[in-house]
Amino acid sequence: MADNNEINSEQSLEDTALSGEDISGETPVENEQTSEDTAETADTVDTSSDASEDTEAAEDNGDSDEKSDDTSKDASADTSADTEKQRRKRMDRRRFKYGSIATAITITVIAVAVVINVILALASDRINMSMDLTGKGTFEISQETKDYIATVKEPVHIVCLSEENEFKTSNYVYYKQAYEVLKKYTIYGDTITLDFVDMVKDPSYAERYSKSYKGELNQYNIVVESDKRIKVLSIKDLYNVEINYNTYQQEVVSSKAEQELTSAIMYVTDPDPMKVTMFNSATQSPSYDNVRSMLEANGYEVTEIDPLSQPIPEDTDIVVINAPLNDFDEQIIDGLYTFLDNGGALGKNLVYIADSTQKETANIDAFLAEWGIKVGSGVVGENDAANRQTTRSYYIIRDYIQANDYSVNVAQPDLPVIDYQSRPIELLFDTSDTRTTVPLLTTADTAFVFTQELQEAYENGTEVEIPNGTYNTWAVSKKYVWDANNQPVYSNVLVIGSGWTLCSDLTETTYFNNGDYFMSVMNTMTGKNSGISIIAKDLKDDSFDLDEATFNKYRVMYVMIIPLIAVIAGIAVFIRRRSK
Repeated sequence: MADNNEINSEQSLEDTALSGEDISGETPVENEQTSEDTAETADTVDTSSDASEDTEAAEDNGDSDEKSDDTSKDASADTSADTEKQRRKRMDRRRFKYGSIATAITITVIAVAVVINVILALASDRINMSMDLTGKGTFEISQETKDYIATVKEPVHIVCLSEENEFKTSNYVYYKQAYEVLKKYTIYGDTITLDFVDMVKDPSYAERYSKSYKGELNQYNIVVESDKRIKVLSIKDLYNVEINYNTYQQEVVSSKAEQELTSAIMYVTDPDPMKVTMFNSATQSPSYDNVRSMLEANGYEVTEIDPLSQPIPEDTDIVVINAPLNDFDEQIIDGLYTFLDNGGALGKNLVYIADSTQKETANIDAFLAEWGIKVGSGVVGENDAANRQTTRSYYIIRDYIQANDYSVNVAQPDLPVIDYQSRPIELLFDTSDTRTTVPLLTTADTAFVFTQELQEAYENGTEVEIPNGTYNTWAVSKKYVWDANNQPVYSNVLVIGSGWTLCSDLTETTYFNNGDYFMSVMNTMTGKNSGISIIAKDLKDDSFDLDEATFNKYRVMYVMIIPLIAVIAGIAVFIRRRSK
């Protein structure tokens, strides 16, 4: 069955082929045309396809060109962007570089300024950072004081019992001047220190001085101390005052801060200070208290005794007798002989101040005569107005210092010493045995002596001729012996004709030599000659006053040197920046 079916299928296929019929049901011609059409269609399709492919290829090429252009543009843009970025980076690096340098310079300058300020603040106590531009050096200390304090090897502590700002920022020029002077001692003295202690905030501070100082310490006191002793100054000790007769008020006219502080340092460091005993006798002398103050201010230890009941202490170096109203008895006179003789060793000193207010003093006169000195009666006047301090009085006169060993330490020896109602001093001999007299202060040759007799003659209407002449108003007598080393040792008697000569009005002014000369004579006579003579600083005119040389120096500095430095620095910076 299977085989029959296969034969039938094959026969059927052959029949179909012989009849020209396609199995699709179409005739052969139709099939041929159809084939041609199909071929043409195929060709058309192929042509279209080729065209399409060409178009696509062209489009692809165009796209490729566009893409290439775009790529070029993108590459160019990227290159430009990279260049801009690089430029910006370079600019940023440059800005960072210079910014960093500027920042570093700023920080360095600030740091250096801070360090310098710290160093200067620490060094200001030991280095003079200020410049005194006053014409008279009001805020400086003298070269003599600088030289002296440079030799002080012993520690000295200065304590101001007040806040520092009360001195530093005070409205009073004498406080500021005192402050600047105080600072100079620590700058020029390696062993000198300065502190300020507020007594209000620390009232118990004064107790530490209870053993070494028996007086009372108050605010604004200045304590100068060493291991040996202590010296206390009040603020009033640092300046001189005068009465303004227009207002009848006291005014500060000059500063003696340097004098007082230097003397205090001398005193506290002196291994053996001179001891003075003052006779506390009845007197009308206006200078008693001031003489004591001057001696204490210059490093002398001063005590007082009543000569009627107390003997002269054995350790006394100097006895001061200030214009006693009444004569001394023989016991007191004998005590003076014994004191000056010192068991034959001499080396003692006596200061006798006479005055027109004294009564008869026969015993004192006899004692002085043995030393070759006579204090006359009457008072010394001056006929020539040029030699008077005022035209209103014949008896306020200018006396002139004699050039000798007693005047070598006077800072301004040409300044006069003013005498008022001085008694004349006559020298009975120049030399007698081992005694020698020396005139210290004399008048001009136009002076006269007005005595009680002349006063009575004038009152009676009697014409009397008064001779002119030169008169001594200060004199010294000295006696010597030879010591074991064949060196002369002296005892001295200094006689001054008037107590008025040493009153504070005349010793505390910068215009006269009264105080300066007295201390020069005392220091020379006693051998306590430090070689320092300090002039009080005038505070009446503390204006800025430049002499021509100083003015020219500052003009060159500020007008030429400083601007030139600024210009050179600017040019250097400009050139450096252009070369970068």
